[in-house]
Amino acid sequence: MAVLCAQGAQAALITDPNDARVWQGANVGTFATLFYGANNATTRQQVVDNQLLDDGYFNAAGYAQGSLIKFNGGNPNTTGYYGYSYDQAGINDGWDGSYGYGCCAGNAAIGGNAVDEKWIQTNNVVGATIWDLGFQATKAAVFNTIDHGPLPGEAIESTVYLSNDMVNWVLAVTERVWLEGFFSDTTVLWDGFTYAVGTGTASTFRYAAVIWGGPGALIADGDNEINAIMGLKGDFTGNDDGTIPEPATLALMGAGLLGLAARRRKRQGS
Repeated sequence: MAVLCAQGAQAALITDPNDARVWQGANVGTFATLFYGANNATTRQQVVDNQLLDDGYFNAAGYAQGSLIKFNGGNPNTTGYYGYSYDQAGINDGWDGSYGYGCCAGNAAIGGNAVDEKWIQTNNVVGATIWDLGFQATKAAVFNTIDHGPLPGEAIESTVYLSNDMVNWVLAVTERVWLEGFFSDTTVLWDGFTYAVGTGTASTFRYAAVIWGGPGALIADGDNEINAIMGLKGDFTGNDDGTIPEPATLALMGAGLLGLAARRRKRQGS
């Protein structure tokens, strides 16, 4: 089982276009159809050549998640609700291997801001549900939950859009899929697939919006489940502390350093 780490050194990429294994009801051909419109030898080879599938899980530990700032057009701290999966990672319980879930409690902010068992369901309006990634990201990781069948449709039921101003949105391009989700505990099945999206270029973005259905989904049944969104760097690693100094802060830091240098020169000259 691979763990995402610095420089992606432990990536377990799928290298056989005819790999017969099945993950959450999907195989290499499923992704060939989703990404390239057909399942044939050429498109399956494209999946391999573009390093789209990783037979491992995304280890989110130590990385900062994006912040849910808008939920279905409203304030996530006061509107909506969250659902939660019963099977707990690392715990031997009666729900091992189950997609069982409970609903509904709290507000959307509780369910959409952490990589855990809690999730939210978005609507299908682009820009209605938005995460602030906290920095200019090159990619974004999307953490999903499966709550029922049919598979693989329920494992790929959302589309992501990216923006720098929350007005102009670009359809995201999938750049990597971790087939074992986001838990190392392989008895947990509901974590589905974790996938990284980008613009398809080196351009960066600050915000990510998610809708149910759309061109990035296998199914459009109106009940996607999203745990969290996380900004990533170009090497598929996250932002370690999630903080980037604002321009005003940088200016103050610069002024402080200049002042310190001036005082040192004054002392040396006296």
